[in-house]
Amino acid sequence: MTTTTFGRTGAVGILAAMSFAMLSSTSLAQTNLPAVTVDAPRTERGRAARPVASNRAGTTRRVTARRDTPPPVAPVPYLVPRTGTLGALPAPYAGGQVASGGQVGFLGNRGILDTPFSQTSYTAQLMQDQQARTIRDVVAHDPSVRAVTSAGGGQDGYFIRGFYYDVGDLALNGMYGMAPFWSVGANFIERVEILKGPTALLNGISPLGAVGGSINLVTKKAPDYDITQLTATYASRSQFGLQADVARRYGAHKEWGVRFNGSYSDGKTAFDRQTSEFGNAVLGLDYRGENVRVSADVGYQANNLNPPIRFFSFPATLVPLPPAPAANSNAIPDWAYWKPKDTFATVRAEVDVAQGLTVYGAAGYHQAKIDFKFLSPGILNRAGDYSSRPFGGEQTFTAKTGEVGLRAETDTGPVNHKFVVNYGVFDRPNENSYLAAGGVVGSNIYNYKPIPEPLFTVPIRNTVGLTQWSVGAADTMSILNGAVQAVVGVRRQHVSNSSTDLLTNVTTGQDGAAWSPAYALLLRPMSNVTLYANYIEGLQPGTTVGAGYINVGQVFPPFQTKQVETGVKVDFGRISVTGSLFDIKQPSAIASSSNGLLTLSVDGVQRNRGAELNVFGEVAPGLRLLGGMAYIEGALEKTDRGVNDGHRAPGVARANVNLGAEVDVPWIQGFTLTGRVIHTGASYANAANTQVLPAWTRFDVGARYTFLSPWNGKPIVVRAAIENVENLAYYASSYSGSAIGLGAPRTYLVSTTFNF
Repeated sequence: MTTTTFGRTGAVGILAAMSFAMLSSTSLAQTNLPAVTVDAPRTERGRAARPVASNRAGTTRRVTARRDTPPPVAPVPYLVPRTGTLGALPAPYAGGQVASGGQVGFLGNRGILDTPFSQTSYTAQLMQDQQARTIRDVVAHDPSVRAVTSAGGGQDGYFIRGFYYDVGDLALNGMYGMAPFWSVGANFIERVEILKGPTALLNGISPLGAVGGSINLVTKKAPDYDITQLTATYASRSQFGLQADVARRYGAHKEWGVRFNGSYSDGKTAFDRQTSEFGNAVLGLDYRGENVRVSADVGYQANNLNPPIRFFSFPATLVPLPPAPAANSNAIPDWAYWKPKDTFATVRAEVDVAQGLTVYGAAGYHQAKIDFKFLSPGILNRAGDYSSRPFGGEQTFTAKTGEVGLRAETDTGPVNHKFVVNYGVFDRPNENSYLAAGGVVGSNIYNYKPIPEPLFTVPIRNTVGLTQWSVGAADTMSILNGAVQAVVGVRRQHVSNSSTDLLTNVTTGQDGAAWSPAYALLLRPMSNVTLYANYIEGLQPGTTVGAGYINVGQVFPPFQTKQVETGVKVDFGRISVTGSLFDIKQPSAIASSSNGLLTLSVDGVQRNRGAELNVFGEVAPGLRLLGGMAYIEGALEKTDRGVNDGHRAPGVARANVNLGAEVDVPWIQGFTLTGRVIHTGASYANAANTQVLPAWTRFDVGARYTFLSPWNGKPIVVRAAIENVENLAYYASSYSGSAIGLGAPRTYLVSTTFNF
């Protein structure tokens, strides 16, 4: 099939408009300047708009800005009060790859040392230097996160702390269900904030019930300097693209901001016989007044992937598993395709109604449509023969969300209180119209033979409804200038989901409600050291079985999850180290395979206990580190008839390591070398622990060079990278007990950024 979702003509028009906008004025571009050290004390109203990281209330420390960060600018008169979240993000930490804080749900923005949870916030600078195409590329820096869906499949699902984080669960500016559903382009994202552990109190229920953590995407807004930037991109085998980034601020106090980000790419991917056309356009607007702040985003994203590489499945009797096929191979027939389109709009506002009191509200709308035709190979034997029943059709998600709340700060004697209360609603009906093939088709994952397109004659039509609302309240109490802090909160959550078979008019559904408390204690024995402990719960909507399973449309009751965590954080000024221990319990959904057909069912409890160690910052000027290690012991308990009690949870590797480094070559001004290693230990593909997924280790290398343009004196940045240098063939992970994702092959990336 040759139709496209974005359209070459439309793409040319958009890029022409972007080029006109970029050339219409000059800008201050990001340069590769010597490091600049800034002292910016907290003002009475809030945090200054310069790079500054807060230790305790009323204190500051020095932060070294990265060499290619723009020079600091004078702060504007209108600053963000401590009870607000819009208008100013926590500054980048030394090295510029990670932020000095992030948004902790409805508690608002907090510094790393003032957060009694494990959180990492990756910056836009890191994404651009990494040449990240989607958020999947960004989370590859985190040892507690693993991409588990197949590379080249057009959808990005993850494990966080060993629990599945489904596509469609990403939050956009604090609101679930607003980000592009299946995969998100990285070009319009300012921060990727990963908060680990259940987050029911902090964020409410995620649409698909993630409990191992949450990922919040913060969109780009216009900074206090102009941006006019054009980036040409290339990815193997012949993916050529263009990205534009234009930002301006207007007004006597620079209160009005406009930022546009757009991208378009097309061509052959690193997989055999696969092409991908991808494009997006996102407009970000904001207003920051003396007492009012408003932020809005409108965006569109589309992808045309032919053919998509879906997950593999294996019968329980196939032991040992056959090795992964060659890294670049593609066993999916040419007539398969994956065409998602996303349109979204969000708005958020804050009003300071009195000293220390801010009210806020937010709303969002997102429609995700997909036209698809695919198959998921069910491997039959060690020779790699497979059979599968293809599906084709359309799926539409229409999400609407909103919240209102207030944040207040006051003192009662020696105790400082930060109160927050909010009410949120979420509604997302899902319309599905599928046709299944009348029978199964087959080929071989090692020696692909073309499969004639079958007749799709078996209709599957249903609607799935999901409605949620919640009320949350929390109080952060602190004494001794923030040296001792305690968070106490609770959220009342209600979830209703249903599934109606439009062919039989049979409706099934579940309603559930629960109180989800949370408690946290934070101690600051020294200004640069934090000790913390927390207890927090999660509530997961009952899973509605989707396409690809023979019990499609079945609805499971809501699941409740509990976590206990302790940790330590140490900030050495230029480099930080964090560590944590956690224990999480969750009812588990397991998939079983028979003759290439999958059934999803609820079976027992999964308990993940583990330890994490993370490091980020500058070891020395010009030497940056980012990454860490995670050890997770995932075990199954209370399984059906005790058959799998004590077995390791499918797909959960004990040892994961991600470690990256950047070195500025001292004898070549503007030249940087980069490298990264990603290791995932062995895991089991099934709950019976009879099928082993081997451990794998991937190496990435790269370099970039910054020099001044001879025609306008602005910097030009050339980047080159090789991901999976050895072209390693591997199974990335297993999820749902039977679905196994493939890793990405060797991929060459080249880009050049021009500043105007």
